[in-house]
Amino acid sequence: MKKLLLILALLALLPAVAQKHFPDTFEIKSDTASYIPLPVSNWQYLLTDEVFTYKDVALGKYDAGFKHAPQKGLAMPEKQNLWLRFKIKNGLSKPLTITFQEYNYHCHLYVADSLGKVQQFETGSLVPYSKRDGYKRLLEIPYTLPAGATITVYEHSEGLQGFIEQVSIGIEYNILRDYVQDDYYLFQLVMGSVLFGIFIIAFLFNAFFYYVVRERVYLMYGITLLLAAIAYFHLPLRLLVLKETPGLIEFVWFLNGSFLLQIFIFTVLRFLRTAKYHPLLNKIMLVVNTAYIALSIYRFYFEGHTSEVLFIISVTFRLILLLGLIVILVLDLIKKRTMAMLFMIAILPFLCIFVYTSTSEPWGVIPQVWVNAMVVWAVVVMSWTLFNRFKYLQQENARVALEKERLAREKEEERNELIARQNEMLEQQVAARTAELEQSLAELKQTQNQLIQSEKMASLGELTAGIAHEIQNPLNFVNNFSDVSVELVQELKEELEKGDIEEANAIADDVAQNLEKIAHHGRRADGIVKGMLQHSRTSSGQKEPTDINILADEYLRLAYHGLRAKDKSFNAELITNFAEGIPKINAMPQDIGRVLLNLFTNAFYATQEKSKQSQSQFSGSYKPTVEVSTQLVGNTARIVVKDNGIGIPDAIKDKILQPFFTTKPTGEGTGLGLSLSYDIVVKAHGGTITIVSSEGLGAEFIITLPV
Repeated sequence: MKKLLLILALLALLPAVAQKHFPDTFEIKSDTASYIPLPVSNWQYLLTDEVFTYKDVALGKYDAGFKHAPQKGLAMPEKQNLWLRFKIKNGLSKPLTITFQEYNYHCHLYVADSLGKVQQFETGSLVPYSKRDGYKRLLEIPYTLPAGATITVYEHSEGLQGFIEQVSIGIEYNILRDYVQDDYYLFQLVMGSVLFGIFIIAFLFNAFFYYVVRERVYLMYGITLLLAAIAYFHLPLRLLVLKETPGLIEFVWFLNGSFLLQIFIFTVLRFLRTAKYHPLLNKIMLVVNTAYIALSIYRFYFEGHTSEVLFIISVTFRLILLLGLIVILVLDLIKKRTMAMLFMIAILPFLCIFVYTSTSEPWGVIPQVWVNAMVVWAVVVMSWTLFNRFKYLQQENARVALEKERLAREKEEERNELIARQNEMLEQQVAARTAELEQSLAELKQTQNQLIQSEKMASLGELTAGIAHEIQNPLNFVNNFSDVSVELVQELKEELEKGDIEEANAIADDVAQNLEKIAHHGRRADGIVKGMLQHSRTSSGQKEPTDINILADEYLRLAYHGLRAKDKSFNAELITNFAEGIPKINAMPQDIGRVLLNLFTNAFYATQEKSKQSQSQFSGSYKPTVEVSTQLVGNTARIVVKDNGIGIPDAIKDKILQPFFTTKPTGEGTGLGLSLSYDIVVKAHGGTITIVSSEGLGAEFIITLPV
């Protein structure tokens, strides 16, 4: 409790402590004026980069830093903290409500009465509208001063910039009366909205012109008009649209203050066609203007407008740009260039006002309506000029388009004539080439037939040794039983001479059995020969019921014995797993036989190659195995040919079925076997061939044929 009382006592003493160097008290003796300016001797200021609290300032800690402003006013560096202090006394015999005018970005007002009671207020253009104290729109803080009372006032302004000519105290009644009677606010609102609409319409027209003719002067002028529209709409923006987002208002001010003039300079350079008539000056102006824009952005976002050096550089850039425009304009006027004279007409009112204000009254007394009229005049003149240029460019573009169309038509006619001659020449060349291609095609077909026949003969050659082996067995039986039958006939004769009928009948029975065996093996040899003939002749293309189990078994053994005939040292284990109950399928047996013979031959070749490798690497521990199996899967018959040979590398799996691709040494394979097999199974029979292989472990070919 004691601590709280001590703090309250300290606060009560704050205004009294800081009285040592305080300026003289200003006494209000009349309430007839709207604003009463304070003499320089009645107020003091403290300008600093540091941030102080009211407590620090009121206690007199920085009392020595306060000083009186010069008679000519106070120049404010940008982004500085400003403290003002003064005393006001109501010299009237009645209470008086005064106002403190705060046209600053962000202002804190501290008012202490004679009893030490301090009231704090906050307002400013960068303070959100809802958080402002006092009259929000007018940025005025009202305070009622009793008769004869004296108050101590401290004002703290953040980010203030510009020039302070004087400090004034307002009389509330008079200010509100003037505000109600004066239609300035309404006039500004209406005029700003009207000009905003005019500039936006002009902007849209220039955007359309740019879209049509692609002249950048319309783009730059349109951007200038858009920024000007935003500038004239600042009052509605500040008080209606963006009143709760003052940061955006500050950005809009920066945009108009830093970019409107620079974009206008770009527009003037395009308008006067400086790049054509003064290329060197144009480059200098573009570089300086771009540098000025970059400097403005840096000062706004990073530097905070505190560097005097950058301020001087900024002013220098502006002077260079102004001087450059004057030089360009003078040179163009000397040359009597139309665009320069029209630009002079556009800015003539501004020049007249400049001369008038330079010789008489200050710029501030020029009515705003005059300024608006001059701006509209300049916009109208430049827009009219650019519109005429737009019409000229349209006509020029139309003329150029017609000329291009004429030239294009002439070129098209020349091209058509050339094409006609070339077509005639090409037709002759095509006819000759077609004859050559037909001859080549006939030769290719003949070669293809020869290759296919060679493949068939190669497969027939593979069969020859196997067939010889297969036919050898029945022929041996025929020969042996024939020899035995000859001996039995001789014995039969001898027994008949002896009269031993019973023994003769027994011998006759043996002869009959031998003849049956001879007939059986003869038919077997006949079947082998017919099969060889069937394989060797061209397929008829007619499908017939075929037993795939018999077909697979027959060609497996023929292929095996064929290889054995070439290499007596080769032996392999043959494994057959034929499923029972598989119905006969509609197929061309000669073609399916060729497919099976090719697969079996390749399987035996792969196991033979691996056997040779195993003999050199693994001391002959490898046992070649070829397995064929059949099964019925749904409506398809499946034939699987599997070996444990060298396998097929993954890199060539996709190529193995291509024509003329072979892994065998030159002279041992044509490269057509698997390709023909694929055509027979897939294209001729509507089946599939699937390859499953692991290099070094073997390969598995799976054939499916519809039942």
